[in-house]
Amino acid sequence: MMINRIFTVVLSLLSLQLHAQPGPKPKPGTFELTGKLAGLTNEKVYLYPIESPAALDSTNAVNGKFRFAGRLTQPLLCVLRINGTRSQRGIFLEPGKMMINGHKDSLQNATIKGSQSNNEYSEWSKEWTRIASQAGPMYKRLDSATNQGKVKEPESERKIFEDGMQSLNDQTTKAVEAFIKKYPQSPVGPFIIYDRYISYPNPELARSMFSMLGDKAKNSNYGKKITEYQRIAAKTGIGASPDFTVADTSGKLFKLSALRGKYVLVDFWASWCVPCRKENPNVVKAYQAFHDKGFEIVGVSLDTKKDAWKKAIEMDSLKWNHVSDLKGWESGIVKEFGITVVPTSFLVGPDGKVMANNLRAEALHKKLGELLN
Repeated sequence: MMINRIFTVVLSLLSLQLHAQPGPKPKPGTFELTGKLAGLTNEKVYLYPIESPAALDSTNAVNGKFRFAGRLTQPLLCVLRINGTRSQRGIFLEPGKMMINGHKDSLQNATIKGSQSNNEYSEWSKEWTRIASQAGPMYKRLDSATNQGKVKEPESERKIFEDGMQSLNDQTTKAVEAFIKKYPQSPVGPFIIYDRYISYPNPELARSMFSMLGDKAKNSNYGKKITEYQRIAAKTGIGASPDFTVADTSGKLFKLSALRGKYVLVDFWASWCVPCRKENPNVVKAYQAFHDKGFEIVGVSLDTKKDAWKKAIEMDSLKWNHVSDLKGWESGIVKEFGITVVPTSFLVGPDGKVMANNLRAEALHKKLGELLN
């Protein structure tokens, strides 16, 4: 499990203009979303892109009805939310006229008409909900084993958990592939690829799924995001030769290429990242087992507070090189290498070229054993 960063929305793609009264049929390149919800009176209604927590527009409902309208160059996934409730609904907006009807407290069950992209998105959402709902019991069982006064999970429970998660990954891959084959030109396809294989990096699957898309989908908003991501990700892909210079905990500049001749794990993490902290004991074991044989680690922190960063290093006994510019997600190195989640890592060989990405748990030990034993 990894922590996902909300990627920046391209505001120019959606310029919303509020109109409280009914209007004529939308002109080409514009959209209109009207709503009528039972239980809704005069509350404020928000509409914002799923990529951003900041609303692009809002309006006050009048007797349970509301309306949004504006320019929209391409289909875009947004969220509709009502002030004072937890109810919200993802909607794939596209040029044209759309209508939503239902109850304000159960937007997920509301009906939406007027958008083929939204129909396709709803189809995917049902399938993804079916798959994702299986994860909860798996985590609950693992947590139960963890909380029985043991330092770590019993190996049998960990194996059951890992096998279960692999099954969910396999189900997801089949579901994504089936959706893209059914709707190769849909803008929903590239959104799914970004959501599943870029927000939670899997460059190989992102690349293979993207190749299955039609030209229209590849040139959509999310298709272009994938293209840009792949351009940046190539900097840490297999065979790439990444390098950087960042200050260490004492403020002294450290250069990655100074470790040429050794196998180096570049590990992006943060003190506030729970999955990172859970993975740290495994990384410590790898360091202890292979450091004397030519294995080094460079921890690149996304912390913004130096004290928290240094405290986590001490608490987790991370006795290797650590660097950070303390700018969090705004860090230059984070942006340069397209880091979207933590933990993220890549293994660099003695020649300075990337050999593997995101090795975790036994996979890290196995790879190092092959290289150094």
